[in-house]
Amino acid sequence: YEKHPKILIAVDSIIFGFNENERELKLLILKRNFEPAKGNWSLMGGFVSPDESLDAAAERIVKELTGLENVYMEQLYAFGDLNRDPGGRIVSVSYFSLIRLNDYDKELAKKHGATWISLSELPDLIFDHNEMVKKALRKLRIRARTQPIGFELLPEKFTIPQLQGLYEAIYQT
Repeated sequence: YEKHPKILIAVDSIIFGFNENERELKLLILKRNFEPAKGNWSLMGGFVSPDESLDAAAERIVKELTGLENVYMEQLYAFGDLNRDPGGRIVSVSYFSLIRLNDYDKELAKKHGATWISLSELPDLIFDHNEMVKKALRKLRIRARTQPIGFELLPEKFTIPQLQGLYEAIYQT
């Protein structure tokens, strides 16, 4: 193994949030406070520690940012283009999560400089993060058609108009 170059592994989290009162799907993003791309909008991500799995790293990132555990989370795709990150050779495994906006710890997100942005107002993100969001939204729409994934974003008891509002938000129509 010593002959082979070392490649960093990271996870990036696409955290979708829904508030049934606003009927809008949002994404949790932050302004980077370090180089490369300092000051630009980014997904929340981080490197995988030697003592944690990919799933554990993704769960850690969501918990650090929102205070939530046991949220719906799904591994999406591995991004490994040679020049995807100017900081070095980094392969990123992306995950998407679904949370109810009323459930998360607003102070934690604020502490990390994170902001909920409507998908319709999403700014340009760094590196290949825009592509990550597009793939996650595509996958979310597929899941919404084939599995009861939408229930993760609604209260335990909900009305038909709330369910309709959620699906209108997911499909942006």
